[in-house]
Parts: sequence; structure tokens; C-alpha cells
Amino acid sequence: MTHTITFTDRDEEVEAEDGQTVLQAILQGGIEYMHACGGFCNCTTCRVKIDEGMENVSDMKEDEKNTLRRFQGEEILEGPYRLSCQVKVHGDIKISEPEWY
Repeated sequence: MTHTITFTDRDEEVEAEDGQTVLQAILQGGIEYMHACGGFCNCTTCRVKIDEGMENVSDMKEDEKNTLRRFQGEEILEGPYRLSCQVKVHGDIKISEPEWY
């Protein structure tokens, strides 16, 4: 089963296999996306904003929470931000790239 990941801030979308991470799907779809640590949950450069479909992604695990907290502060956990290398797709979602680079 495949799902669609649509960028709301650019005219691009990719298909994702069920359970695939957002980063894996983006890279396999030919879209360049920053991921300095190589997808190992050691930085926040691959952060995405989930604009629609939060119910269609995996729950945040402790290692992702800890990394986001360490680099972005506690308040980041209250928003729609996730690490694309950790969040798994289980339905169609719409995402955007945070304005911070």
C-alpha cells in the first residue's frame, strides 16, 4: 500500500510505502532534503512540519523527543514538527520545510 506525501510549500509530491519514513520516501522520490546526520536521529536538520494528516503518521518515540528537545527546546514538542528520518507514514500527509535554514 502506498501513500502520498505532498509538499505544501513547493510543487512536489512523492509516494511512500506504508511504514516507510518520510525521509526515505522523499529521497527515493528524487527530492533533495537536508539530513546532516544521515537519518540517525542525532540532529534536527531533516525536520518537517506536518501540515495535514498527523493522524496518518507514527507516534513520536523517546529518542525523537529527546533529539528535538535537545536542539529546539521543550516547546517544539507541542507543535506539528517531526524528524523526517523518524516519522513513519501510514496514510496521505501534507508537509512543509520549516523556515530556519
